[in-house]
Amino acid sequence: MKLEEIIDIEFLQKVQDAFAKATGLAAITVDYRGNPITKYSNFSKFCNIVRKDPNLMAQCFKCDAFGGLEAARIGHFYVYHCHCGLVDFAVPIIVQGQYLGSMLVGQARMDEKDNEKLDYIVKESPDWKENHELIKEYEKIPIISYEKITAAAEMMFYVINHIFEREIMKYVHEELHKKNQQLINQMKVSAELEKALLNKQIQSLHLLLNPYFLFNTMNTLTCLSIIEEAPKTQEAILTLFEMLKYIITNNQNLVQLKEELAFIEKYLLLQKLRFNDRLRVMIDIPKEFESITIPPFLLQAIIDNAVIHGIEPKDGNGNISVKGYSLSRDYVFVVSDDGVGMAKEKMDRIFEDNSKNNGGKWLKGMGLNYVNSVLISLYGDEYKLSISQNSQGGITVRMRIPKN
Repeated sequence: MKLEEIIDIEFLQKVQDAFAKATGLAAITVDYRGNPITKYSNFSKFCNIVRKDPNLMAQCFKCDAFGGLEAARIGHFYVYHCHCGLVDFAVPIIVQGQYLGSMLVGQARMDEKDNEKLDYIVKESPDWKENHELIKEYEKIPIISYEKITAAAEMMFYVINHIFEREIMKYVHEELHKKNQQLINQMKVSAELEKALLNKQIQSLHLLLNPYFLFNTMNTLTCLSIIEEAPKTQEAILTLFEMLKYIITNNQNLVQLKEELAFIEKYLLLQKLRFNDRLRVMIDIPKEFESITIPPFLLQAIIDNAVIHGIEPKDGNGNISVKGYSLSRDYVFVVSDDGVGMAKEKMDRIFEDNSKNNGGKWLKGMGLNYVNSVLISLYGDEYKLSISQNSQGGITVRMRIPKN
């Protein structure tokens, strides 16, 4: 959070100028690093000349920095002597407990009897007193009582912090409104995608991507886009839309395996946003297989089943292995996981006719049931899925695609 994000600097300059004109004091506002965010108001000729000397100017900067830090430390205005003996004070700008900067005010003289009430913020620099021009300008600086200096400091402390507290409420309200609008827009996009995907499920057997995956991913991206500005978020959103483009525009019965593997790679990239290091996938398919043609989305649906029903409910890390090899008549694809496994009753349901499953509704997890139905409808009963339990946990699914 920065000062310039909260308040209109032009307005702050007007407040500072008006205060300087009313009190006869010089003033400037700096951020928490000591960098000026306003222009000097009522800067004295004495201090202008002093700051032309590199050594004296360095001491001036130290005074400004140490004064602001001390005010921040005590959480209140701090009055002190600068290295030339003038009186300055620092007013910390503290918003919701956070130090954002300070207003530095002063360049005044005090009565001799009051000088002992203040400490030098840094070591005194007596050398300037040998400069007749500086002595002449020093004498022109008005004398202000200690009481008036502290009264001005207290007034500015309450005024400036009240202004910033008011402005922070506006800032927070605007940020919340902006983020709420972003959330609403993302929810609209998510709802439209959900509607489009559900329509696609009804219209085409091509859509074998789990809609729950897409909706969960959209929710993940919504949260990421609100709480951070990160390149990973942009990459994930682009990946998701590339997937959607592939799904919606793909009306072919067969696609090259390299296209399907590219789609699976994008799918796994997004799943790893959810699972982080919990999910490990190894794909070992010969490169020469890339040009063969297979029904779209089937291999991805088997991997999705392993992720959703095998790895997600499992405690700890999960591994999925995807392999491909060739037999005399068929290409074989094997997906194995070390997840929670599958009950025999559920395994039996995979081989039931689709029409017996809730009026044709898909099983959550997209199913192996649907993949099995597509394989049988395209290649016959002998090409139904093969599913087996692994001795170490999880299941292995084998899908065969005829070469001819």
